[in-house]
Amino acid sequence: MSLRHTLVVACALACATTVSACGGSSEQEAAGLTADAAAFDGLDQAVVEEVLENPDAVGKIEDEASSSAAASMAQGITINFVVCRRVAADYRTWVTTGAVPTLAALPEPTRPQQPSYADWQRMHDDLAALYASGDPAQVRGFLTGESSCGHWIPAEPGDVSGPTVEDVVGEIG
Repeated sequence: MSLRHTLVVACALACATTVSACGGSSEQEAAGLTADAAAFDGLDQAVVEEVLENPDAVGKIEDEASSSAAASMAQGITINFVVCRRVAADYRTWVTTGAVPTLAALPEPTRPQQPSYADWQRMHDDLAALYASGDPAQVRGFLTGESSCGHWIPAEPGDVSGPTVEDVVGEIG
């Protein structure tokens, strides 16, 4: 075998190894979690895939110290994307029509991961109280600010470079 042929084969093998090691498959993952992981059973798969493609979300998931903590974080972030966008839509309706919306039920994964699901149950109760206050400004507070869901979640699914939920809420007033 010629040196040139050997180099071509070696390069091809190196490229194939690099592609497979760097996620050459079309399936996204974070901390070993893929869209078909048990933590995501019962959740909207389009949102799950969006979370696994979102650099901020992936960073938060991969920062977890254990696989169970990563699964809990991933499930919690997926629920966060759903709830944050629903609440933003409710806020828009509330301030444009004056009618207090009904808070949608919390997404229910088939296999709730703790502590994130228990945290979300508490937050959902807190949101219900904000809605019951009759003051849309209280709901706005949930959507805006440094530690809010709206600060980093894209307003449009998958558009990580576009406006966040917070940006859109700011435009509403």
